[in-house]
Amino acid sequence: MSELVDNFPGYVKKTKLAIVLSALLDEPFTSLYILLPFILNKSLGATTFQIVILMMLKPAVSVFSFYWSLWILKRKDKLRLNLISAEIFSRLPFFFFLFFNNIWYVIFAAAFHMFFSRAAIPAWMEIIKLNISNKKRDKLFSFGMALGYAEGVVIAIFLGAFLDKYQDVWKILFFISASLGMFSVLLKALVPIKGETKEIVSIYNLSFLQKIKKPWINLFKLMKTRPDFARFQWGYMISGFGLMIFLPILPEFFNNVLFLSYKELSIVRLIFQGIGFVITANLWAKLIGKIAVNYFTSLVFLSFGAFPFCLLFGIYSFYWVALAYFIYGVSQAGSRLVWHMSGPIFSKDKDSTQYSGINIVMVGIRGIIALPLGGILNYFAGPYVVLVIGILCSLLGSYLLLVNVPKRLLLPLVR
Repeated sequence: MSELVDNFPGYVKKTKLAIVLSALLDEPFTSLYILLPFILNKSLGATTFQIVILMMLKPAVSVFSFYWSLWILKRKDKLRLNLISAEIFSRLPFFFFLFFNNIWYVIFAAAFHMFFSRAAIPAWMEIIKLNISNKKRDKLFSFGMALGYAEGVVIAIFLGAFLDKYQDVWKILFFISASLGMFSVLLKALVPIKGETKEIVSIYNLSFLQKIKKPWINLFKLMKTRPDFARFQWGYMISGFGLMIFLPILPEFFNNVLFLSYKELSIVRLIFQGIGFVITANLWAKLIGKIAVNYFTSLVFLSFGAFPFCLLFGIYSFYWVALAYFIYGVSQAGSRLVWHMSGPIFSKDKDSTQYSGINIVMVGIRGIIALPLGGILNYFAGPYVVLVIGILCSLLGSYLLLVNVPKRLLLPLVR
């Protein structure tokens, strides 16, 4: 398949351009969206309960976005429509921030965005897989992400101080950044898709109940028949659970324990994290094709565990928080690469949308459990206990990927 793709340079060139330019156009919105829980807490006075609701809704809607991918299973003719409509819908609510000053509308907009941004991923990953050979795919996708993060570092230099000085300017910035994102959608709409023809009409004649059940039947069937993919998912589930469990406590922890300003939050959350991401993205991209996916993902989980460990010492020095987010950036560079590319990697020459869809639904399941649990544990035991639990889960997820694994699963996948 790789050789066949390379014979279509037009597909390759336009796909590369869309990956790189869309990363640059999307980053201003992403940089703002990352700060949304802190904006809610600082500028709108959101409570911890509302922050937990915001964070819990984001993965919860991911479970339902799983159904969006059902319509494109083995349907190359539906990939473009699926991708573009989801990308447009994901940005729409942010154009109305100028007219609302309501916490619950912001929460709704964030959940709406998460549903459609997650829904777009399987189609985009399948398009990249079809148009770019596997020898180039990882490095190109990693380069696009690193370029976006590098832009985020530059944005962060000005963003934090700007938000500190003008409390309500975030509404205007969301409007502008969402508008830029629409140009990203246009770029993706212009990408030709190799083999964009109708293949199998699979679900249109199913009953409503069958349409509800079919994605879950496909999920369990795939996990049963692919033990390597199932082990990857369970390891990711446990380690990701550890990462999610302390996310709802961070806004209050940073504001009321570490007393960080918007400027300091931007420095650690965007600059130090961005630097960690950018300088290691290419290293992760080289590594993913040379070692087994289990080994690769285990290393990612170990680095995730170092993030909450450093935050434990944040009360003593701001440098610990900066180090924590630098490590988080390193972890994200590996995690985002393997999470997005695992569908094309495990599916090999088959349709990857099902694999990518399972990634999304697993994020939703663990978020529904981990995020409210983190808020409850924070209330009864305090933030430091929650951070320690996050560390232990990361270590356990890393361990389970390697213990008692058949040797054939520890060999690099033939790609």
